[in-house]
Amino acid sequence: GKEESVKLKGKFIEVTASEKSRAKDLLKDWYLQNAQIKFHAFAAPLIDKFKKHKVEPSSVVILEMPTRWGSCTPKGKIILNPELIKAPKGCIEYVIIHELCHLIHLDHTQKFLDLQTREMNDWEKWKMKLEKLLA
Repeated sequence: GKEESVKLKGKFIEVTASEKSRAKDLLKDWYLQNAQIKFHAFAAPLIDKFKKHKVEPSSVVILEMPTRWGSCTPKGKIILNPELIKAPKGCIEYVIIHELCHLIHLDHTQKFLDLQTREMNDWEKWKMKLEKLLA
């Protein structure tokens, strides 16, 4: 059979598949693998930064969620939507910081917002970008 691959070529993603029906799955897997690598790379320094607040997520996992970019479980597990990989780095960092703030404040109180602003003063810009981009 033909060699299957997914390659990034400039602005385009080239998918080589044995049959057309496989292309979608190959692309989805590629996005997922990319998300794994990038999200963990972006999250590591941010998690480190939050250690000053004496908090650390129990884990960071990637899971498809139909209506959210990220979530934080009561046990401190941060879940990120793989679709975020299509957004700029600032948007991804915003979601990670937002969820890290939930390790300290569980709801969206003023205290939560103050903390989020201290950790990322331009978060509103990234939130708007994200809402526009993936609406």
